[in-house]
Amino acid sequence: MGKCLDFKGCGFDNRDEARFCSQCGLPTGGTVLQGHYEIQSLIGKDRGTATFQATDRQNQQAVTVRALIPRDTNARERDNFLQDAELAVSLSTHVSDPRSIRVIDYGQDGPIVYMVKTTGTTPQSSTPQPSPLSRIINRLSTDLFPQTPSPGGTGDEETTQIRIAIPTGRPQTVPPPRKTPVPAVHDWLAEGNLAYEHGDYEQALMNYDMTINQDRSSVEAWGGKGATLLHLGRPEEALQAYDQALALSPRDPECWTSRASVLHDLQRYDEEMYCYEQALTFDPDYIYAWSGRGMALAEKGYSEEALVAFDRALLLDSQQATVWQAMGDTLYSLQRYDEALIAIDRALSLDNDQASLLDTKGNILRRLKQPEQALALHERATQLEPNSATNWFDKANDLRDLRRFGEALNDYDRALALDPTLAGAWYNRGNVLAALRMFEDALNSYDQALQYDDGLISAWYNKGSLLHELQRHQEALAAFDRALALDVHYIAAWNNKGLSLFALGRLEEALAALDQATSFAPEEPDAWYNKAVVLDKLGRKQEAITCRDWARSLDQQAKQA
Repeated sequence: MGKCLDFKGCGFDNRDEARFCSQCGLPTGGTVLQGHYEIQSLIGKDRGTATFQATDRQNQQAVTVRALIPRDTNARERDNFLQDAELAVSLSTHVSDPRSIRVIDYGQDGPIVYMVKTTGTTPQSSTPQPSPLSRIINRLSTDLFPQTPSPGGTGDEETTQIRIAIPTGRPQTVPPPRKTPVPAVHDWLAEGNLAYEHGDYEQALMNYDMTINQDRSSVEAWGGKGATLLHLGRPEEALQAYDQALALSPRDPECWTSRASVLHDLQRYDEEMYCYEQALTFDPDYIYAWSGRGMALAEKGYSEEALVAFDRALLLDSQQATVWQAMGDTLYSLQRYDEALIAIDRALSLDNDQASLLDTKGNILRRLKQPEQALALHERATQLEPNSATNWFDKANDLRDLRRFGEALNDYDRALALDPTLAGAWYNRGNVLAALRMFEDALNSYDQALQYDDGLISAWYNKGSLLHELQRHQEALAAFDRALALDVHYIAAWNNKGLSLFALGRLEEALAALDQATSFAPEEPDAWYNKAVVLDKLGRKQEAITCRDWARSLDQQAKQA
C-alpha cells in the first residue's frame, strides 16, 4: 500500500496503511475490496473508469475489477454504474460455460463502486464455443469491461493445421501448411461512424441499417441513422429514428437533444423546447442541451432567456467557442456592443481562424464607429471564405462608411454575384449609388431589393425620396404610402409625402400629411417649416407665422443642446 497505482495520472504518495488514494480515490496496491478481491495492479483507464488486475481470495482465481474513478465521477454516475452491474450479474448467472467472460460480483467499498468479472480463460483441451448470451453480456458491459486479449493469442481464430509426412532423404515438395481463412466479421456500426465522419452519408446510412438488422436494440445505430438522415435532408425519417433510440433509452440526454435538432428543422419549436427540457431533466449539466436551448430561444427572439442558457453552458465548459459566438451574436442583436465584443474575443481566443467570428467582430466594431478596424477583419474573413456573400457584403459596408464608394460598389457586386437574393446588399448598393448621384441606377437597386424583400421599409422610403428628387411625384407618393403601410409612425415618410403632394398642388392633402408628421414628432423642426409653407400657400398667414416661429425655436434649442 502507499503510492497510488495510477503512477502516470496521479502518483500520489499516501501513508503506508492507506487503502485508497487520498487524491484520486482509487484503491492502492494490496487493498482487499470487501475482504474478497485483492487489488494487484492497474491495467488501464478509460472515460472515468479504471481496470485492475486482482485475485479472488476465496478461490485464488485471477479476476478483473472495473471501478469508477471517484475524482472524475458524480453520484448519479455511480448509481447508474451499480444498476448496470446488477443487470450484468443477473444475465451472467445464465452463462454456464467457464470459458465465457462473466460479471460475477459488484459492490461499493470506501469511495469506489466496482464490478468484478472472470478472465474467461479457455481450457487447452477443447475448442471454445461461444455462449449464446456472451454477446449480450459483452454489449451491456462494453463500456465497463473492454475486452483484453488473452495471453498467447489463442482462441476462436486459431485454426487446426494438417501435418503431412515427408519421406526420409527426399526434398520437401509440399508447400507449408495453410490456414483455413477466417470469415471477415464486419463491424457495421464502426464503419457507419467512419463514413459519417467522412461525410459519406449514403454509405453511413447503409451501414447503420445493417447494424440495426443485426441488433435492433443498438441505441447508437438508431442515433447515427437519425443524424445521417438529417444531413440527407430527410428530417421526418430522422425523427422516427430518434424516436426508436429514445424508446430504447428514454433517459438519454444526447438522444433528446438530437431529436430537438430535427424538430428545429421541421419548425416545430414547442416540441423542440420540450426535448431540451427532457434532456436537462435527466442531466442538468448536459452542455449541448443548454447551448441548443439558448440558440433556439435566440432565434425566436427571446434574447434575455437565451443569454441565461448560454451562461449555464459556459459555466459547464468555458472552452466552447460556438457558445461564446452565439452569446456574442445575441448581445449584438440587443445592441449591447461592448459586451458582444468581449464574448466574440473569447470565441476568437479559442478559434482565431473562423471567418464567421471575424465577420461578427468586424460588424461590432463598425457599430462602435471603428470602420478601419472592422475593414481589416472583414478582409481577413473574405480571404478565409471567399465564397461567402455575407463576408463581402459586410466588407462593402465598411467601405461605404469610409466613403470609399467605388470600392464598396465592387464588393456589393461580389456579394450579389454569390447570392443575388441578398436584399440588404441591393439596398446598400442603392444607397451608395444615390450618394454618387446615380439616381436611376440607385432606383434599379432599390427595386431589386424590394423584389426579394418587399417589407424593407427604408428601401420604399429611399425610393420615394429619389423619385421626388427626379420630380416623379406620383410614383414617389406610391412608394411613401408603401413605407407608411409598414410603419404608420414613419415621420420622414409623412414629411416627404407632404412635399410630393405640395408639388402636385394637392395642398389640403399635403397639410394633412404634415399634420401627421408634427403630431408624431412635435420636436422635429423640418415638418413645422414645411407646414408653415403649405399654410402660407393656403392663405392662412397667422398659422403659418406661428408654425415658422415654433420651428425656429426648435432649431435654437437643438443648437444649444
